[in-house]
Amino acid sequence: MQGIFTDFGIDYYLVGAVARDIHLSADAGAETIRKTNDVDLAITINDHDQYNQLKKALVATGHFTPHPTEAIKLFYKDGIEVDLMPFGEIEGPNRNVNLTDPTFVLNMPGFREIYPFVDDIIVDENFTVKVCTMEGIILLKLISNDDRPERTKDISDIEHIVQVYFDLYSGDIYEEHFDTMDLYDTVQNDYLQLVCCRVMGRKIKELLNDSDQLRERVEQILAKRPTSLWQAMHDGMHDVV
Repeated sequence: MQGIFTDFGIDYYLVGAVARDIHLSADAGAETIRKTNDVDLAITINDHDQYNQLKKALVATGHFTPHPTEAIKLFYKDGIEVDLMPFGEIEGPNRNVNLTDPTFVLNMPGFREIYPFVDDIIVDENFTVKVCTMEGIILLKLISNDDRPERTKDISDIEHIVQVYFDLYSGDIYEEHFDTMDLYDTVQNDYLQLVCCRVMGRKIKELLNDSDQLRERVEQILAKRPTSLWQAMHDGMHDVV
């Protein structure tokens, strides 16, 4: 896929469960129980024609077949579901993407904001993959759950990330956000989780620095869940760092 993306002048990054699992794989004790074989790719797209031509080029390789009704979905070797999630110039002013082959409407808040911050993960000496940051994953899950509250797995995924975040990113917390260690009482059972949520809030704020409307929406999402951990994340979005 990467070669075809290059031919079309398209960039991409991994999102969703695969991106989450790549980050979690840095610590054996952090791995999630819920696995998936689906691959979600956020891709930079200029217009509908470019998107449709890209899909045709992928199908022409013989490795991909299109989904009959979902315009963003392809099947790789009749097994792995691959979602091509377009963002960028193709977005309308309301962040909607209206696809035409077949007709399909997506709302894409957050994808454009995350793009400048993606991580380059080295798979081997000849292959590097771009992956959504962990804070970007949390941001998208907050929005997804707000749009569809019945998606409780988004909340359980966030809760799992909170539990393992310190093991994954303690070095960054000590070096860049050490002041958060003094903001909470160490005798609290969830002391480390509070620290982590505060740092997450700061990093989500950084992602949304140039998107006031979306930042306000995320703050409202967090304010609707008055728990200490979500409040810490909300507070982090108001820190001046």
